[in-house]
Amino acid sequence: MREFLTIIVPVYKIKEDYLRRCIDSLLDQERNDYKIILVDDGSPDQCGAVCDEYAKKTPLISVIHQENQGVSVARNNAIKATTTEWLSFVDADDWVEKDYISTLYRELNENAFDADIVMYEYSREFKSGRHEETLKINTGYLDSTMLNIVRQSTFYKLVIDGKENPYTVIAIWDKVYRTSFLKNENLWFIPEARKGQDRLFNADALNSTSKIYYIGKQLYRYRCWEESRTNRYDNNIPRLTEIEINSLYKIIEKHHLQQMAKEYLNCRICTRLYTCMRLYYFHENNTKPLKVKLQEVRKLVESEPYCEALKTVKLSYLNIQEKVFVVCMKAKMFRVVYFLVKAKSGRTKKKLS
Repeated sequence: MREFLTIIVPVYKIKEDYLRRCIDSLLDQERNDYKIILVDDGSPDQCGAVCDEYAKKTPLISVIHQENQGVSVARNNAIKATTTEWLSFVDADDWVEKDYISTLYRELNENAFDADIVMYEYSREFKSGRHEETLKINTGYLDSTMLNIVRQSTFYKLVIDGKENPYTVIAIWDKVYRTSFLKNENLWFIPEARKGQDRLFNADALNSTSKIYYIGKQLYRYRCWEESRTNRYDNNIPRLTEIEINSLYKIIEKHHLQQMAKEYLNCRICTRLYTCMRLYYFHENNTKPLKVKLQEVRKLVESEPYCEALKTVKLSYLNIQEKVFVVCMKAKMFRVVYFLVKAKSGRTKKKLS
C-alpha cells in the first residue's frame, strides 16, 4: 500500500510519558498507509532512545538523529526527507484522534485533492478540562472572504465579523501541506527565528496559494502545560522578536501585502512588545533591580520598530488588555505595566495548573 502522508515530529527534552502518548496516538490509527519521521534534535535525555525503540517495533517510523540545531532545522531536515504527497507536523507533547489518518485520507483523496494546504479543528487540553476551537465554517475550500481573513490573521490574530476567534491559524499542527507545494515554493522554516517559527512559515505559505481546504472535524489535541516554551523565561526574547518582525517585513514585501498587512503588523509588534515584558523584562526569574528593568524598558520602547508602532497602532483592533498595555506604554507608565504583567502571569499559572 502506497503511503500518502508523512507525519513529522521534532523531539527535544520532552517528558517520556508525553512522548510515548504522542507516538502511541500516531500508531493507534485505522489505516497504515502513512509514515512517521521522528527527529531527535540532539536531546540530552532518553528521547532519542525512545524514538529508536519505537522505530524497531514498526516500519511506519523512521528516526533522524541530529546535533541540537533547533526545531526549525529539525523540521526542514524532515521535509527534505519526505517522499509522500502530503506531510503534517505534530508536536511531541500533543496527540491526535484515532481517526486522524482515515479522515485525512478520505478528504485528501475525495474532496481536497486539488488543495495545497488543508486545515482542521483541534482542542486545547488543560489539566482542568479542554476547549475546542474551530473556524465555525463548513467543510470545504475557503471562499475569497475567508481566504483573505485567514491570510491577514497570520500577521496578528483571527478576527471574523468583528469578533476575535481563538482558532490558531498560525499553528502548523492543525494543517496538512502538499509536499511539492512547499518545495516548489521554497517554503522552509527560518533557523534563526527561534520564536514565532510557525507564524512566519504560515504567513509565507498561506499567502502563496489560494487552494486552502478546511475540515470541520476535530483531529488534534494540543497540550497546554505550564512548563511550555511559550511561558518560559528567556533573555533572548528581545533579539528573537527583532528577527521575527524583520522576517514578517520580508514576507510582506515578497507577497506585496503592504496595504493589507501594515496595520495588522503594527498590532503584532505591540503584542510582541508585551511578550518581551512577560518573558524577560518583568518575568519573575529576571533578578535585575526593578529600577534597572524600567530603564531598559524605556530604552526599548524609544527604539524602532516599537516607537512607531505604538504611535500608529489602531486601538480599535486591540482587545481590552492590549489597549491598556499600549496606552500605558505610550504614557511611559512602566511600573503599571510591571504590575499588570505580574497579575497576568499569576492568572496564567492558575489556569494551566
